[in-house]
Formats: sequence, structure tokens, C-alpha cells
Amino acid sequence: MGPMGPAATAPSDELRRILPPALVVALERIGDQIGEEIFEPLLQAVSVEQLARTFERVFPKFRDYYASTIFIVWGWLQEDPQRFSALTIQSFQESEQLIRSHGPRWIGQDASLNALHGLATITRIAKAAAVILDKQGTASLRANEPEAEAWANALIAYVMAFSAVRASLGALSDGRTASAKLENVAALANWSKNYAVNAYHLAKIAGLLKPVRPAAPVGRSDEEDLVLAEAGLESYAAGLAQDDRP
Repeated sequence: MGPMGPAATAPSDELRRILPPALVVALERIGDQIGEEIFEPLLQAVSVEQLARTFERVFPKFRDYYASTIFIVWGWLQEDPQRFSALTIQSFQESEQLIRSHGPRWIGQDASLNALHGLATITRIAKAAAVILDKQGTASLRANEPEAEAWANALIAYVMAFSAVRASLGALSDGRTASAKLENVAALANWSKNYAVNAYHLAKIAGLLKPVRPAAPVGRSDEEDLVLAEAGLESYAAGLAQDDRP
């Protein structure tokens, strides 16, 4: 499906408006658990090495929490997949604005660009999934194991890394005292790019990303996608945009 926003730990204002109060409460409770059980251990790790070990340790728990949020939102919006997709893209746009406005100050230019790079990649995946979902329904998004599982894990790893970054920058931009170590936030921002590029690559292998591009050059390989992903941010965004041409 693509992530329901590389979200912070609270439902957006739009979700609060359209979801029943009981579902909003459920999302808030899950968000509180993510903040306490996932983000705090990650952001307070004493070294990058410990951060990596903690990431691996808490990933299964985050995967379960994240799946719960997707099921809650999709269960209410499944009859309106375009609304679901629009909320996802809106969340990406809000995240981009946050990174561009506050990232360089708190985590540096390089980490901010890597976070934006990953976000551009995940946005591409979400747009492709939205087109398939709108035209063919949820059955078209199924793929064979183990490719689909590897893709889902890469995608969720991205969401976990980026969500911690977004939550930290959101707190700092609002003037709240953040307990996060900024070097951990920067490391997670850098990792988010790697997870996003891997998710893009695996989505193509799993057959979940099959853009139709009659006006675009043909013959680009998966390896070329990875090379492109390592190029500059603007060149990469331009290359991915080819997939969105009618």
C-alpha cells in the first residue's frame, strides 16, 4: 500500500476530522506506545552502534504497531481509496516542508538531503501503488513470497526511521524540549534514504511497481535505478518523475 504517511505518533488533523472518535483514540494510544517503546530507545541510544542494535530489536514491535494503524485507517477508508492515497501524499508533503524548514538547523544539510531523497523515493512508490489500487483493487497489490515480505520489511524499516526523525524535528520546531540525541536523529535520516532506495528496488522485483511509461525511455534496469538513486537529489527526483508521465 505504501506508508500511511511517514507519520509522527499522532493522527493528523484531517484524520481526526474524518474518523470516528473511537478510532482516533485507538490511533492515539498506538502512537503513545510507539513513542515510548520505539522512539525513546532509538533516540536515546548512547552510540550509533547501540542505535543499530536497538533498531533491530524494536523493529518487530514497530511492524505490529504500524500494521495496526494501517488496518484501522484502511478499514474505514477502503471504499474511498483515493482519499486514502490523498492523505498519504499530503503527509509526505507536510514531512517535506518540515525537513526543508528545520532539518538543516538540527541535523545538518547532508542528513536533511538524505531524508528528502528517501522521501522522494517513497512518494514514488506510494503514487504507483495508488494508481494500481484505483484501477485494479487490492488484489493487484499482492505479490509472491519472499519478495513481497522483503519489500514490506524495507518499507516499514523506512517508516520507522523516518517517523523518528519527523517526530524529533516536529518537537524541536514547536519549541518543545527534545530528549533525542541529534546525532541519532541524523543517523536515522541517513538510514531512511537507504531503506527507501531498497524498498523501491524490491517493489520492482516483487512486481508491485510496474509503471507504464510509453513516453519514457525503455530498457532501464534495476541496477540503473540504484545508480540513479545514488545521484544528486534533484537528478534523482527528475528521473523518478519519468514514471509519473501519462
